Amino acid sequence: MDALHGEGGPDREIAGFWRRLGAFVIDLILLGLVGWILGALLFDTLAHMGAYAKLIGFAIALAYFGICNSRISGGQTLGKRWLGVRVVDGHDQLLSLPRSLLRYVVLGIPFFANGLPLDPKLAMSTPLGYLLALVVFGGMFAIIYLYLFNRRTRQSLHDLAVGSYVERFDRAAQPVPFPIMWRGHVVVVALLAVIALSAPAVASRFAQTQTFAGILPLYQTLSTQPHVMTAQVVRGWSSFNGGKTTHSLQSSLWLDAPLTEDGDMAKHIAQLMAKTDPDIANEDVVVVTLIYGYDMGIASGWKKHGYSFKPGELQ
Repeated sequence: MDALHGEGGPDREIAGFWRRLGAFVIDLILLGLVGWILGALLFDTLAHMGAYAKLIGFAIALAYFGICNSRISGGQTLGKRWLGVRVVDGHDQLLSLPRSLLRYVVLGIPFFANGLPLDPKLAMSTPLGYLLALVVFGGMFAIIYLYLFNRRTRQSLHDLAVGSYVERFDRAAQPVPFPIMWRGHVVVVALLAVIALSAPAVASRFAQTQTFAGILPLYQTLSTQPHVMTAQVVRGWSSFNGGKTTHSLQSSLWLDAPLTEDGDMAKHIAQLMAKTDPDIANEDVVVVTLIYGYDMGIASGWKKHGYSFKPGELQ
């Protein structure tokens, strides 16, 4: 039920999925342009910040959505203004600035916190790991689920947190109550939270399998190398046209200096990988990708170079 009708004229109408999504996409494009300009001007500074560059992106997004979706800007970001929708509460009143800021915090934190560089042991076996799993995976799953399936009120998690709605604002409206969300969605969101909380335990079990043998100590070794801010290690395989399967040990290293063309560094990393991995004899190739750049969440820019070595070359 997307609209209610009462006597005396058309009632307030909750914004439909596509109109709301279109406004959000427009806003993301605008924020991306701001991030791209900052990245072009401050590339090295942002690259040196590593994961902390996301704090700048989050602050920009928080200020934009928080201020524009509040009564200060009539409950409308530029995207909402162009597509004729606005944010209000259940009494059709515009949100205060603190309430609007909280609304975006609930929406933004799961996405900005996703991909933070954490020690796998910390992420898998501590209360912090379970908390992050709940916030990141539980939050993202709930937000996306409610966006797609809460068709009655079109409220997602951040709307429910502050009691807000996104309504059409391109026509006359009568002050009638908004519909009430189907309670079954609460059960689904709770189940999604339980699934998210199981992620660290599942990851811990996978870490103990043969496929991931040696990955954790290898990650710890690479993470302590000079100029390496963050490391990622995976095992992979590829097969072309049903031919021989090629097994590979791959690492991606995010650097604090523009060293992506340093072949000697790449070979040194590959030698460490070959020395540390107990299953190196089963690999056909060792791949090292050196990366220098930034990720603000609203925009990113990278310079990267990949290197491949045969295990026999690394003795």
